[in-house]
Amino acid sequence: MVWGLFPVDPLSGEDKYYIFTKGVYKVGRKGCDVIIRKDKGVSRIHAELVVDEMISMDHPLHMKSDLPSRVLIRDCSKYGTYINKEKLHKFLNKETFLKNGDMVSFGTGTAVYRFCFVPLVFFIYCSESFQVDELLRDKVSSIGACITYNLNEECTHVLADELMPVKEDLVDAIVSKKPIVLRSWVELVAEKRIGLEIPSWSSYIPTLTVEGVSVKVAASGAHAKCLEGFTCLLESINMYKFKDRLQSLLVVCGAKIVLVEEFCSKAKGLDCGQDSHVVCVIPRGSPDKFNLFNKLGSLSRVNELDLLRAVLAGHLDLSVLVSPSVLVSSSCSTDETVVADSEAEVETPTSEHFTADISNEEAPKYVNKLEMSIDPHLRSENNHVASSTCSIGNMTAKRETVDEPESGNSDIIYSQDLIIRDLNLPAQISSTPSNEVLNFKRFRKGNTQSGNSFNNLIPFSKYPYKDFDYGNQDMLESVKEEKRRKQMEAIAEDLFNTEKGRRRGVAGSLHGLLTRG
Repeated sequence: MVWGLFPVDPLSGEDKYYIFTKGVYKVGRKGCDVIIRKDKGVSRIHAELVVDEMISMDHPLHMKSDLPSRVLIRDCSKYGTYINKEKLHKFLNKETFLKNGDMVSFGTGTAVYRFCFVPLVFFIYCSESFQVDELLRDKVSSIGACITYNLNEECTHVLADELMPVKEDLVDAIVSKKPIVLRSWVELVAEKRIGLEIPSWSSYIPTLTVEGVSVKVAASGAHAKCLEGFTCLLESINMYKFKDRLQSLLVVCGAKIVLVEEFCSKAKGLDCGQDSHVVCVIPRGSPDKFNLFNKLGSLSRVNELDLLRAVLAGHLDLSVLVSPSVLVSSSCSTDETVVADSEAEVETPTSEHFTADISNEEAPKYVNKLEMSIDPHLRSENNHVASSTCSIGNMTAKRETVDEPESGNSDIIYSQDLIIRDLNLPAQISSTPSNEVLNFKRFRKGNTQSGNSFNNLIPFSKYPYKDFDYGNQDMLESVKEEKRRKQMEAIAEDLFNTEKGRRRGVAGSLHGLLTRG
């Protein structure tokens, strides 16, 4: 249990104070442990709080407000200190013991505080064989807190070690919105004397395991909205690992719960919300056992354990959702080519339809259909259907021959990519002998010029590297003449500089001779 001095008026501008350990605490102006800012009648050292012992309030008798707290208040001021509007000067030696809930005012009465205890009850989440060591017990008792092994409403925190497996008690703690902290946080609190707030435990949250997979537990407030906007379809509660606890956990995290039987019977009239994402929560084990979920193939699914890990982490990663299965009607395992010979003969007025998969360089995943309609008075005699079947790592070829009466030309051939109006074209289809590799080079593109060629970008220039704006003969002659002129000027400049230097040398020699003479 931690003692606290809380301003009665939250808007007074005064601070809250928490006392974590026994000792003597001064109340007054700047430099004291408890600073009174707004009341000008407060002395420099106005009063003293003497905490003889940090007692625990785990016993029912300790919960009574009239029980002494072992916290003594002593008046050291000029204008007095008041306890429940009674002046402290009336008591012997101007001091008395405070009780939980007492109203304490300093100076002229502007600064009024409520003296009360802040309970700290730690639930030890551990294995059955675990025993609390004496060091932890001493730290807990030094701050007036208590330890329990049964999770109840009085518990304020859950103490857990790293990599502890998640069990029913921990799920109940999350449902009850109890913060889960490491034991080192208790040591941090025990080192404090007095402060404006209880030390934060955000850096002292453990990492737990769910079926061997480690999960970093989120802060207690982060669980509230991690499943907001989701509607979870549940099977019978007894099929899940944590049974009815799972439903309570999902509700606390913001999800809407609907049983599968109710969803199937009232699917049309059931309102799951406009923005709700409906997911089926699959119990652990083989999903094939649950026939009710097999009827809901159009909905996303999530494993029970994956959903539990998401709740612990405070965030649902959409990658854990299994998307609904999509029926694919096309197949690319076989490519066929239909070739009709040019000879045809009249027989029946019926139309025949041939389906062909056009094989190309990029091996597309769609199926091209080729429909051929024959003249009522004509029918082909010998139609050779060459079909090539390819599979990964194994190339096979087969040829089928259908003997029919001779016939004439067909009206039209329609395919997804082209229209051919005459079938009297030579068929150049070669099948690959067995045990040979198909020559894919025959599918190379022709020597066609790219659409981004220079000629297309500048169509008016037939020879872009030979044609230029100054291509006439007069301009060429003027350019050559200009070059010759510049060369002559350079030569003349060099000769002038050379002659000038020579004259300077001769003049210097004559001057030397005359000087010596």
